Amino acid sequence: MTARPRLLVVQHEPSSTPGLLVEAAVATGVELDVVAAPDQKVPVELGDAGGLVVLGGEMDFDELDAYPHLERAKTLLRDAAARDAPALGICLGAQLAADALGGRAYPGPAGEEVGWTKVELTAAGRADPVLGALVEPAEVFEWHHDAFEPPPGAVQLATGAVYEHQAFRLGSVVGVQFHPEVDGPLLAAWWAGGAPPAYPEADALAGAARNAANARRLLEAFCQVAAARR
Repeated sequence: MTARPRLLVVQHEPSSTPGLLVEAAVATGVELDVVAAPDQKVPVELGDAGGLVVLGGEMDFDELDAYPHLERAKTLLRDAAARDAPALGICLGAQLAADALGGRAYPGPAGEEVGWTKVELTAAGRADPVLGALVEPAEVFEWHHDAFEPPPGAVQLATGAVYEHQAFRLGSVVGVQFHPEVDGPLLAAWWAGGAPPAYPEADALAGAARNAANARRLLEAFCQVAAARR
């Protein structure tokens, strides 16, 4: 029997799980190999994995001393880029990807952005095999206070009102500032762990139900790209 295509997933903390990515993987016949840092060692090479997803987390992109696995995740992203292997960086993962590939991550001057908001796809985003799966207007969930500047040569895929750079592609690597993986249970767990009172939990959960199908389109499109490459 032929083995299913495998995606390596870097999870930075117990509260930031793959969420809707699990459903997307099942729908596309892809196996997820989740590395739960810091308890599990993040590899620096993809090995026989067909693609990579680096999730978000509460830590900052530059807290390398406190979270040494972040440097390993950056090395892993560079390995995926060198192999032309599909890679998806989500929030912190996108900031790490930008920094690893020659761009930069930095504290966002507009402060924290939390909640459901609209992003606009660029012409390149609409034509992209991953971002182009989103149906517009695309409503996405944000929770970040750091931002990124895409690497040199990257193509901007989506823009936002608070932070312009919402998605980029450089070769096989896609970074998104927002969280396509969030579902109701994941958001409820974040709120239970101490969410900002300025954004109501009820609004967060309602948005998750409203936008789940669109988010799965993006995640399934990424899984399909990874499976096709294999």
